[in-house]
Amino acid sequence: MIGRLRANLRQLRAALAPMRQRGMPLAVALLWQLPAAVLLRGWRVLAQALNARLLNRALNAARFAAFQDRLPTGEGLRWYVIVMPHTLHFLLPCLALLHGHARLVLVANGARRWERELLRRRLPALPLFTLRTLPVSSLPHGDALSLLLEHHRGDFGIVDHDAYVFDPALLGRLRPAPGECMTGVFVQTSERLGFDYPLTHLLGFDAGALRRLMQVHRIDARQYRRAPARLSGVLGRVGMGPRSYLKDYQHFHDTLHVLLGVALAEGFRVRIEPQNPVLPVLHVGGTSIGSHHTKNLFALYIHLRFLELLDDPLIRRRYAFLTRPLRTSIEALHRQAPADPAWEKLPLVEELMRRLQAAGAGHGFRAAAAAA
Repeated sequence: MIGRLRANLRQLRAALAPMRQRGMPLAVALLWQLPAAVLLRGWRVLAQALNARLLNRALNAARFAAFQDRLPTGEGLRWYVIVMPHTLHFLLPCLALLHGHARLVLVANGARRWERELLRRRLPALPLFTLRTLPVSSLPHGDALSLLLEHHRGDFGIVDHDAYVFDPALLGRLRPAPGECMTGVFVQTSERLGFDYPLTHLLGFDAGALRRLMQVHRIDARQYRRAPARLSGVLGRVGMGPRSYLKDYQHFHDTLHVLLGVALAEGFRVRIEPQNPVLPVLHVGGTSIGSHHTKNLFALYIHLRFLELLDDPLIRRRYAFLTRPLRTSIEALHRQAPADPAWEKLPLVEELMRRLQAAGAGHGFRAAAAAA
C-alpha cells in the first residue's frame, strides 16, 4: 500500500514538473491543468479507436476516392501533407519551401475549422481533404496512411508538417523505381534485426505494390501491438516476430512497420536517398503528439520560436494557450535547467530557424493573402 502511494506521488510530481517549470502556479497546475490533461488524453485514446475502427471506412473512404477524381493531373509524385490541429506555425513554413516545386495535397486530420479556412484563404490553389472524425480528435497516423494507400491512384509521397525540405529537387528523386516499395531520406538502424528502415517524415510509396500486399495479407499501415499470427512465417524471414520489432526501444510494431516487414520479406527494396548537405531536409518531430498541458519546456520553446518566425497575430492569439503563461521564446530560454538533456538539440533548432529566415519561409503566404 505504501509502495503504491509512493509510486503515485512520483507520477504526480513528474506530471506537474513541466507545468511548474513553465511558471504555472501550483494551484492552477494541480486543480485545472492536470485534470484537463487527463480528461483530454482519455478522450483522445477512446476517440481515435472509434475513428479508426468504426468511422473511417464509412465516413472517409468513398469521399476520398471521389476527391481523387477532382485532383489536377501533372508530372511527378503527388505529395500529401497531413494537417494536425494547432500546427499551422510549423506547417506554413513547410509549405512555403515546397510551394511551386511539388504537387501538394493537404489532408486535414482533426484540424479546427478556422485552421482549414485560413489554409483555404491563403493557399486557395492547394487541394484540401478533410477527414471526418469525432470532435477534438484525429485519425491515427497509420490509419490515415492506410486510407491513402488503399485509395490513391498511382504512386505518391508524404511530408510531415514539421519537415523542411531545402532542396526541392530531392522530391523528384524519391519516385520509387521498379522493385522499390518505399523511398526515403530519414533512416534508423534496427540493432536487433540488423538492417536499416525508413522513417515516415519524408517518404515515397509504390502504392500499387503496397496495396496488393495489404489485400493479400489482410494488413494495413496501422500500429500493431502484436502482428497477426498468420504472418509469423512471412515476418520471420526478416527477423520480425512476436517480440522482435524494428525500433529497438519499442514493444509494438510502429506505424507502417508490419507492412514494411511483409514487403521486405516478399523481396521489395527500400531506397534511402542521400541528402545534399548544403540543402538538407530538417525535421523537428513531436510537434503534434501529446498534450500541450504536459509539454516540456524545450518543446514549448520550439513552439514559441516558430510562432515568432511566422509573426502572425491571428495564429499567435489562437495558439497562446499552448504555451501559457510563457509568451516569448526568451522566457522559455531563461527557465531552462542546465542539466535537461532536451536542450542539447538547441543548436539544431537555431540552425533551422536561420535557414527558414534566409529562405523567407516565415511570411510568404500572409503577404500573398494581403496582396490578394
